Amino acid sequence: MGVLNLLALAYLATIALLVVIYLFRKKRKTILVSSFIPWRDLKEGTVRTRFFLADALFFLQIIILSLLALSLARPYITSTIKGITGKDLILLVDTSASMQTREGESTRLELAKAEALKVVGRMGMTDKAQLISMHSSPLIVSEPIGDKWKLSRLIQNLEVTDTTTNLEEGLSLALSLLRRNSLGEVHVFTDRVPPEINTPQASKIRFFTCGKASDNVAIVGLDVYQDMFKEYSEREGYVTVRNMGTETKTVLLKGFLDHRPLMEETVELTPQEDRTVRIKGISGPGLLKVELHPEDAMPLDNQAFAIIRPKKTIKVLVVTPGGPLEEELGKVDKAVKEAEFLFASPKSYGQLPLKDFAICLFHKYVPEALPDINSLFIFPPQDNKFFPVEGWFRNSEIIDWEHSHPIMGHLDYIEDIWLTKALAFKNMDEFVPVVRASVGDSPFPVVTAGLMGGKRVAVLGFDLAEFSFTRAKDIPVLIMFLNILQWLDSEGTAATQVKTGTGLTFNLKGDSKELSLTNPKGKTVKIDVSGDTVVIKDINHVGEYHLKGKGIERRFVANLFDREESDIRPSSFPKRGIPFEEASVAPFSLTEKSELGKYLLILVLLLLLAEWVLYHLKARARTL
Repeated sequence: MGVLNLLALAYLATIALLVVIYLFRKKRKTILVSSFIPWRDLKEGTVRTRFFLADALFFLQIIILSLLALSLARPYITSTIKGITGKDLILLVDTSASMQTREGESTRLELAKAEALKVVGRMGMTDKAQLISMHSSPLIVSEPIGDKWKLSRLIQNLEVTDTTTNLEEGLSLALSLLRRNSLGEVHVFTDRVPPEINTPQASKIRFFTCGKASDNVAIVGLDVYQDMFKEYSEREGYVTVRNMGTETKTVLLKGFLDHRPLMEETVELTPQEDRTVRIKGISGPGLLKVELHPEDAMPLDNQAFAIIRPKKTIKVLVVTPGGPLEEELGKVDKAVKEAEFLFASPKSYGQLPLKDFAICLFHKYVPEALPDINSLFIFPPQDNKFFPVEGWFRNSEIIDWEHSHPIMGHLDYIEDIWLTKALAFKNMDEFVPVVRASVGDSPFPVVTAGLMGGKRVAVLGFDLAEFSFTRAKDIPVLIMFLNILQWLDSEGTAATQVKTGTGLTFNLKGDSKELSLTNPKGKTVKIDVSGDTVVIKDINHVGEYHLKGKGIERRFVANLFDREESDIRPSSFPKRGIPFEEASVAPFSLTEKSELGKYLLILVLLLLLAEWVLYHLKARARTL
């Protein structure tokens, strides 16, 4: 036993103060006599005591002061606890797409679960385990717990996703958690090849590898090239399949448009061979689904989806001072029913509701503030504040362009286009020089496109009014212009196909504050909308998704399309330089100090209550 605050014992000096108070406190004796007169002549000293008489109250107060001083000194008693330190286990279970692979009557995930349950069953009474699910990103399922029944339930409830495997990130998370305890182990249940681990903790990682099946033919790509200004029959679709196995396979490729048969083609593939097949017969909008038959060990990548967009009219507000451009765009308006132009002067700009238009086109004019929709600027003034201009040149020719940019789609050559007057733009952040022109040996960007204020913007450094869209030699300029309109159409260019495990952002035009998202499994979740954009996360399943709200309806599809994930062949795991070392439990002896101060304070309260009762009992006796 001891005290933690020895100086607090100095408060015991308050007992001396209590004695002094009692010494100077004068008390009268109460003497019962039969008559007052005989005592009138007695001196006062005769009936007073010279010293106080110690009573029970005095001793109680001394005890109370002593206990208070002792409690402030924080007395304690020591006790020794002996036991065994348990292990901290981290169970990292792969729940990616390849874990759906069939292995006889089970799947790889079921085999991994069975092994994880065995590890839980071997846990000691003082051991704890933490469960982590691993697919495109790791997810902590539970904190460290020692309840075997609860852990078993959590493992059994793990569900497979249709995403890739991010083994490196999962291991990184597990090792960061392992640093908390030297008596820890990481148990990894996967069908992937473990990465090289160059850390001191490598010996604490144990891999359980599952998977013997290797028979798999996968769809690794589905692309549909959709031109809004072409008929549906002119849209081109291509599907790519790959034989991931070690034997030659013959498969039947089937295509459906909204469940209606579209095409069938037999494909023979040698081991590790790719084949791309064209999809014909697209007759309208809808959901395009491609299937491989017969099913193999991994059915998930035997299907792929795409959305054929419906044709629609792109409404364009044209702000122009007038002239030949109105006439040329009028020709386009009559010839192309998917484009509709409304003309306005620079003075009237701002009086029209922009929300009714998909694109705003400015000709020889730049407003003080950019519109809140995607925009095209044609031959802007040189002194505008948004698009810095180096200068201008006469009689320049186009020499180079970005073939991969959507603006240059279906344009094999444009070298023959001469520009009477062209602006040379400076390089701008987030803008790509799409077309370059030159005068002599001085190349400069004449068409540039990119993002500004979160909106798509394209800028032409030459005047479209100088071209006639009905002349054969100017057709490439018309195609470029129509490509720009498609690229600027926010709804038409919105992504409708993503890879599983990624996110998708939608620009919204509606009054809805809450959206509902229905995934391919039929599960619907609510999404709160706080602005003009919404980010869809957790796209973890292959198939079609529906996003709905007030005035808003979007469809998109998700596909796996990952060659590494579809390659389910058993891997020859390299021998690890550092063998797995099982953590061992260790006895421990812990000395604890139990403070008694709170118990002394409780005793003080009880004594104060006793003093109060005793004082009132004495006061009552004196009055009788």
